[in-house]
Amino acid sequence: MQFSLVVGQDDIKHSLINSINLNNVSHCYVFEGPKDMGKLNLALIFAQSLFCRDFNGEPCESCNNCKKVNSLNHPDLHILDLVQKSIKREDVDELIENIYKKPYEGYRKVYIINNADLMTVQAANTFLKTLEEPPKDTVIILLTTNINLLLPTIVSRSQVIKFKKISIKEIKEFLIKNYKADEQKASVISNYSKGILNKAVNIINEKDDILNRREEIINIFNKIIKSDEEIIFSLESYFEEKKDNIDEMLEIFMLWIRDITFVRNNIQNLVINTDYMDLLNEHSKLFNKISGDGLINYLQGVSDNIKSNVNYKLIIDKMLLRIQEEFK
Repeated sequence: MQFSLVVGQDDIKHSLINSINLNNVSHCYVFEGPKDMGKLNLALIFAQSLFCRDFNGEPCESCNNCKKVNSLNHPDLHILDLVQKSIKREDVDELIENIYKKPYEGYRKVYIINNADLMTVQAANTFLKTLEEPPKDTVIILLTTNINLLLPTIVSRSQVIKFKKISIKEIKEFLIKNYKADEQKASVISNYSKGILNKAVNIINEKDDILNRREEIINIFNKIIKSDEEIIFSLESYFEEKKDNIDEMLEIFMLWIRDITFVRNNIQNLVINTDYMDLLNEHSKLFNKISGDGLINYLQGVSDNIKSNVNYKLIIDKMLLRIQEEFK
């Protein structure tokens, strides 16, 4: 594993490498960033670098320590990555008992706790006691999607590293270079990746079927604007079944309307759904407005109302009627 193979996060990589070179490694880190941002991967590279016997800005990959970390078989590397919905006190007790033991090899131990925000209050308080007097030979890396879900006292005793989203351009270039994707496919995927490289990789490897869901939702949109009011009631069961994914559906609706507006105003270079240009041209001719901002803002309001537990069926019916009206 190499820092140079990680796309983006240059500031973070530079900071971690410098901390090793300057012998200024913290006892505890918090890696914060959205799911699939690559936090665990970078934590493992950092751990490998800490164990490497010939570190020179990158792990050497040839020493025994590097080989053991690469196979996740290093006795001083401990990863707590539970499938269960919470990290209980007994899980932390077991970890702490191990922390105060001497390293098996070398002079350092590394503990990585994935989804650290899932610690129960009892587990978090128990863990906090360790941070108050951390062992000098131990580095702890906490991974979380939201730092606000951790105890403030844990955060205050840690070095916080915030992962940033990668630019669409970087992800697009990565997909073209490493997955031989054509420019259009790479562009569409990078735009739907939300700046998260692992999500883009999952999409191109078809482990994430967002593009299939997009096709289904665009087809639904097409039916809505080309049919009469009866279609609204026939779609009620569909939207009820998709209730848990309504935010994603609304987002795709908004992106589609955004693209329609750009096509209508001859700004095709800003279109995201470039693989649907024929349909976008067709819809742009049906759209009654120069700008889609009003409809997009309305759909954002729909999302907010659903979160506020407004009558779901009623608000969906009104939304579909509003979309229909804008294209009649």
